[in-house]
Amino acid sequence: MTGDRASIPPTERLRSLFAMGQIDINKHVPIRRYYRSCQEILRMAGVYYEEKNYENSYVLYAKFIILSLEKLKTHPAYSKVPPSEKAANKKGLKIAFEVAEHLKKLLKQKYEQEHKKYLQEKERQLLLAQEEEEKRRKEEERLMQEKEEELRMLEAQQIDAFIKQQKRKELEEERLAIEAQFAKTSINDSGPLLPVDFAPPPVLPEPQQLKVEPYTPAPAPVPTFDRNLKPVTLGGQVPNETAKTSSGSKTQNDMSSTAFAASLTQTKNKYGLRTILCPSNLPLDFMKYAKANTARNVETCGVLFGKLANEVFVITHVLLPHQKGAPDSCDTTREEDMWDFQDEYDGICLGWIHTHPSQTAFLSSVDLHTHYPYQCLMSESVAIVCSGKFNEIGYFMLTPHHGMNVIGKCSKPGFHPHNTNPALFETCDHVQTTTSQTAQIIDWRNK
Repeated sequence: MTGDRASIPPTERLRSLFAMGQIDINKHVPIRRYYRSCQEILRMAGVYYEEKNYENSYVLYAKFIILSLEKLKTHPAYSKVPPSEKAANKKGLKIAFEVAEHLKKLLKQKYEQEHKKYLQEKERQLLLAQEEEEKRRKEEERLMQEKEEELRMLEAQQIDAFIKQQKRKELEEERLAIEAQFAKTSINDSGPLLPVDFAPPPVLPEPQQLKVEPYTPAPAPVPTFDRNLKPVTLGGQVPNETAKTSSGSKTQNDMSSTAFAASLTQTKNKYGLRTILCPSNLPLDFMKYAKANTARNVETCGVLFGKLANEVFVITHVLLPHQKGAPDSCDTTREEDMWDFQDEYDGICLGWIHTHPSQTAFLSSVDLHTHYPYQCLMSESVAIVCSGKFNEIGYFMLTPHHGMNVIGKCSKPGFHPHNTNPALFETCDHVQTTTSQTAQIIDWRNK
C-alpha cells in the first residue's frame, strides 16, 4: 500500500473503489451477454475473495450490483429477458449485497489502520524534520560563533601586531636619538667611548688537533637461500586456477537462470491487463477439429473458457458450439446451451477462436464486431485466428481506446470498410503460451 493511497481517508477510498465498478451499457451488445457477464463477475469476485484479494473482490461485487440495479434496465432489450434469468440475477444480487457489505467492513478496518499508520508516519516525519531543522539551526549558530571567534582572534592579532610595530618604532626612534647624542660627544683625548665596566675577553688556548682515522665499512653478509623451498599463497595453498574458473562459470550460469526466472514473473504488458495463459498446442489441436470444414473452405469457431488464480487466467476448455460456417464467417447458434456449459464447468469466458481457411491471420470487419462484446465485458478477452493455408496463428484484441470506440459506435451489419489508420486491432501481449497446461476441446456441433 503506497503512502499516496494511505493518505486518502478510508471513506473516500471506499467510494473510489465502488466507483471503479461503473460500467456503461452498449445497445449493440445483446443483453443476454450482459447477464452472462454478471455471472462471470460473481465467479471472479468469489475467486478474489478466497484469495483474500478483498479490494478486487469488492470492485467486482460493486460492478455486479451497479449492472443489476441500474444499468441493465437501460438496455433496449431489457423487457425481453426471460424471467428465469432475471430471477437468477436477483438471487445473485442478494449474495453480492451481503458479501460486499462484509468486505466493506473489512476494507474500512484495513484502511483505517493504514491511514492511522500513515498519520503516525507523517507525524514521525514531521518530528524528524523539526529535529533536522533544529540541528541545522544549531549548526548555523555554531558556525556563526566560530566565525565571530575567528574575527575576534584576527582583530586581536592585528591589534597585537600594531602594538609591536609601535614599540619597534619607538625603540628605533630611541636608538636613533642615542646615536645622534653620541655623535656630538668629543673623543680627542679619551678614544672611543666605552662603558665603565667594559673589559676585553680573555685569551683562550688553541684547541689540540685531533687525529681522525679514515673510516672503512665492514663487508655486508652474503644471504643464503634454500632453493628446495617453494613460495606459497596465504593460507599455505597453491591457487587452483581451473577450480576458480569452473566455480566462476557455475556462478554465472546460476545468475543467468535466476535472471531468466525473475523475468518471467516481472513481465509487464502494454495496458496493465491480467495475463492469459494459453496452452501452446491449443491452436493446432483446434485446427484438427476444423480440418473437414477447412477442406471445404468453411470457417470453424470455438469459445474459450478458463479459470482465474492469483491474477492469472488459464484457458482450460474450448467449446465448439452449434454453428453455421461460411468461407469468411461463422455464427454460433443455441447460445443458451453454451451458457449451461459455462455454468456446469464454472468457467470464465476468455474470448473465442476461429479459422481462416483461405486467408491470413487477421480480424476482418465481421470479426471486429464479433469480438467487441467479448472485450467490452472483459478487457482481457482474446481472439485467436488460425490460418492453416499460410501457417499463421494470431492472438488479437481491439485497441482499447480507438478500436473499442469505433466498433462500439458502428451499427453496420456484414462486411463493411473501416478506417484502419490508426489501427483498430493489434496483437495482444498479455497472452502467453505455455507447455505446462493443456485445454480440453468439447465438440457440440453434431450434438
